[in-house]
Amino acid sequence: MHKYLDAFLRNIVRPLLAVLVALVIGALVILLSHQNPWEAYNKMLFGAFGNFNRIAETLERSIPVILAALGTAVAFTSGVFNAGVEGSLYLGAFASFLVGYELTLPAIIHIPLALLGAMLVGAAWAFIPGWAKAYYKADETVTTILLNYVAVLITSYLVAIPFKDLTAGTQQTPAIHPSAYLPRFLPPSRVHIGLFIAIGVAIFLYWLLRRTTLGYNIRIVGMNGSFAEYVGVDVPRTMIKAMLMSGAIGGLAGACQVMGILRRFVDGFSPGYGFEGIMVALLARNHPLGIILAGLFYGALQTGAAYMDRTTAVPKELLNSMVAVIIFFVTAEGLFAFLESSEALREKLRRWHILKGHGGKGGLNNGFPG
Repeated sequence: MHKYLDAFLRNIVRPLLAVLVALVIGALVILLSHQNPWEAYNKMLFGAFGNFNRIAETLERSIPVILAALGTAVAFTSGVFNAGVEGSLYLGAFASFLVGYELTLPAIIHIPLALLGAMLVGAAWAFIPGWAKAYYKADETVTTILLNYVAVLITSYLVAIPFKDLTAGTQQTPAIHPSAYLPRFLPPSRVHIGLFIAIGVAIFLYWLLRRTTLGYNIRIVGMNGSFAEYVGVDVPRTMIKAMLMSGAIGGLAGACQVMGILRRFVDGFSPGYGFEGIMVALLARNHPLGIILAGLFYGALQTGAAYMDRTTAVPKELLNSMVAVIIFFVTAEGLFAFLESSEALREKLRRWHILKGHGGKGGLNNGFPG
């Protein structure tokens, strides 16, 4: 009983307290600017959940963030700080456009094929930093961030020269065939079945990480690579497998935007879904099911803040600062949890009397119920 209570406090109460503290500080910032924080937060709440259209917009905004966070979380769980989901997202989105535009097939085949193409391209892109990290100890933070720029520039070239829609005034491709559209289920909103795909991916990851040998290996490599190697786990291969899954899910996130929302590839379509996924994954402490809730919260924050910007006197700069403060506190709490999951760092924290307990290998729980 104590074990489950402790897990509940760690995984539910701590993130909620971080959000509460962030909201209080945000209110103080609004108050210092001579605005009414109560009115501002009411507008934000209405903007996120006030009516059918607001709820639909929140769901729509959450879909790519949830998928990007799931892709990020599986890499984090293996101990690889993958900041490159954004690159897989862009290339996966373009791959889904190619399949959706170049092929003419029945929808029952066309949709899965376009999604599969996006996942394969996203996984192939993530293989590069995963392989460099696993076999040559290359710093994955540097390689993945740099590869993000390469991926964005590649798609910018493709949409500007060979695949540009000459009838459009912006940098975009022609529309994909309707047979590749992801069905929408809350008309007249743009919420599409990508929401159920994201939930399905979260459930699959939860099962994989806790009920399969591969998932166990990923978790043990993430907690202590030396111990994993000692007990016979192939650490480099496990890291690469985790990165492949991470990239595939990132590609899926891009495909959902192209096939469900834009229905074509638009240059610079992502406001940073891959980086937002890092924040959401940290908030959910890499728990696949928790990422669904954290992604919905982040989507509500974004849509609510945008509505507040349009309907109150709170200046946009102040609004951005307030959102940054909220994100900072949320991610700082989650970042501490991520760092705490490192056995080496945990040992140092114990030595410095910051954490309770004594040295040892620690459990395999990773901070949430197994």
